[in-house]
Amino acid sequence: LLEQEAHELLVTRTGIPVTTEDIEILVERTEGWPAGVSLAALWLAGIDEPRDGIRQFSATHRHVADYLATEVLEAVDDDERDFLLRTSIFDRFSAEACDAVLGTTNARRSLADLERTNLFLVALDGRGDWYRYHHLFRELLRIELGTTRPETVRELHGRAADWFRANGLVEEALAHAAAVSHDE
Repeated sequence: LLEQEAHELLVTRTGIPVTTEDIEILVERTEGWPAGVSLAALWLAGIDEPRDGIRQFSATHRHVADYLATEVLEAVDDDERDFLLRTSIFDRFSAEACDAVLGTTNARRSLADLERTNLFLVALDGRGDWYRYHHLFRELLRIELGTTRPETVRELHGRAADWFRANGLVEEALAHAAAVSHDE
C-alpha cells in the first residue's frame, strides 16, 4: 500500500488528523499491508491522539490481534500453525535453520507452501534461502507462542543459538543466546 492510498483511507475517508510523516510511519509499521492500514484506521478513529497511536500501533492492538488470530491462525491446519509459532523466534530463517531448531526434515516444503499462499512470509533473497515474517504477524506469533508454550521458547532459542554459531552467523547466535539468558 502506498502512502497516497493510506492518506486516502485515513484522512479523506475517515477524517483522522494525521500528517504525511505519520502516514509514512504507519505504512512502514504495516509494511504496506492494506488490511493492516485498515485495522489501524479502525483503531485510530476511536482514540484522542491518533498521531501517538500510530507510533504505538502493533500486533498487540485488539483489531490487529483479533484479525490475525481469527482470520489467519485459525484458518491454518495444526501442523502449519505449529511451524509458524515455533519459527517466530527467528528474525530471519532458512529451511536448514528451521529443520535444525525444530527437529524436522520438511521445512523447505513448509516454507514453499507458506510462500505460495502468501502467508506473511517475506523472501530476503532471490534464491529463496532466507525468509522473515511480516513484522506484525511475527509479533503476534511470538505473543501466542509465549502464552501457549512458554517453556518451548527458551529451548528453541538455545537450539537456534547453537545452529547459528555452528554456521558462522555470530550476530544471530548472540541474539538467540541473549534471548535464552533473558528468559532465565
